[in-house]
Amino acid sequence: MKKYVLDASVILKWVLGEDKEADQKSAWNILNAWVNGSVELAAPTLWQYEVGNFLGRELHHEAVEKMDSLLELGIKSVDLNERITGRCFTWMQKNKVTFYDASYLAVAVEIQALLVTADEKFVRKMSKIGPISLLRDLEL
Repeated sequence: MKKYVLDASVILKWVLGEDKEADQKSAWNILNAWVNGSVELAAPTLWQYEVGNFLGRELHHEAVEKMDSLLELGIKSVDLNERITGRCFTWMQKNKVTFYDASYLAVAVEIQALLVTADEKFVRKMSKIGPISLLRDLEL
C-alpha cells in the first residue's frame, strides 16, 4: 500500500474553497483514496499547528469547525525523534529550508513514504534529497 506524508499546504485544500486553491481536486483524490483504504496518510504533529494557525488567521469564523473536521479524520501524527531532528538540522544548513518544512520530508524518510506538497519552491530545493512530489504531479 502506498504511504503519503502530507504537508499543511495539501491538508488545507480539503477545507478551503475551490476559488482559493489550485490543485484542490488532486488533494481530494488523495483524501478519497485514503477513505477508500487504498493509501496510508501521515504527517508530523506540526501539521495541526500550521493548519490551525492559518485557519485562525484567515477563516477565524469557521476555524473551529474546519479544524475539528480535519482532526476527526485521524491522520496519523508522527512525533519527532533523534533521526528526524538530525535530518531537519542537516537540511536546514545544507539546503536553506526551515525546520518546519524539513520535518515533513524527514517524516517521509522515517516512515518510508512519499511527501506530497503544493510548495514548488521546497520541491525544487529538496527533490534530490528525499521522496517528494508536487501535489499536481502526483499520480495515485
